[in-house]
Amino acid sequence: MGMKTFVKALAAFGAALMVAAVPATAASAETTVGGNSGWVPFQTPSFTLPAGVACSFELHGEVVYDHEFTRVLETFPDGSPKVQEFQGALGVVFTNVEAGGSARRDGSGTLRATRDGDGGTEFVFQGDGIAGILAGSPLPGVYVVSGHNVLVAHPDGSREFTVIHGTLENMCQTLA
Repeated sequence: MGMKTFVKALAAFGAALMVAAVPATAASAETTVGGNSGWVPFQTPSFTLPAGVACSFELHGEVVYDHEFTRVLETFPDGSPKVQEFQGALGVVFTNVEAGGSARRDGSGTLRATRDGDGGTEFVFQGDGIAGILAGSPLPGVYVVSGHNVLVAHPDGSREFTVIHGTLENMCQTLA
């Protein structure tokens, strides 16, 4: 793509889903996977984004396999997650609903979310992952990331997406 850093004033779709799901997942986890490791099952939902939200067309993401886990490594005094990790196998078929074209991608990898307590969160991707940048940005899309990437969600709503080592594929461009 040629650009190393994107500064955005928009929500990141994947990060927003993750942030919304984190407290419920952490609070409802009563059993652990792998002994005392703290890992518990986590599920990424399938999604449909209307035309204009991230792509110029309606984009559907169908989760075809999901063997993810999450664990909380550090909490704030109120018990809410401060540092949380996600890892495991995730496969998604992305479909341009209007044109009918689709592409299957692997989003398996590790994601570490670190909240600063003031409304900001840093998401560090290792391996593959999926992140969205919504419309209004010069580079909106639903990105499949590979390698080492960092997405910072600032309290003011701005976003920084940095590719440290790896690639980004914008599924909106791939399926246009």
